[in-house]
Amino acid sequence: MNNSRNFQQLLTDVEELLASLDDEHSPRFHELRDRVEATMSQAKAALTKHSNATVSQVRHYAGMADDYITGYPRTAFASGILIGGLLGFLIASARSSD
Repeated sequence: MNNSRNFQQLLTDVEELLASLDDEHSPRFHELRDRVEATMSQAKAALTKHSNATVSQVRHYAGMADDYITGYPRTAFASGILIGGLLGFLIASARSSD
């Protein structure tokens, strides 16, 4: 998540930099600016696509978990207790060894 936020901030900073340099009259500068803007657009699209795919995948797995819990509530409850107890034991062991 933090990398995504940093990447978005980088894109925003580059956009501001390009806007502040807009008064440059060199054709080479305009060519470079156009290429950077095109690359930024592609990067934004890729970031959006990746974010949407991740959200879709999380929803899919959440639906699978919900279906399992609905179909096997006793097994899910027992598994939750077992996992919680195991985590509690591991945390207690780690604290006692410090």
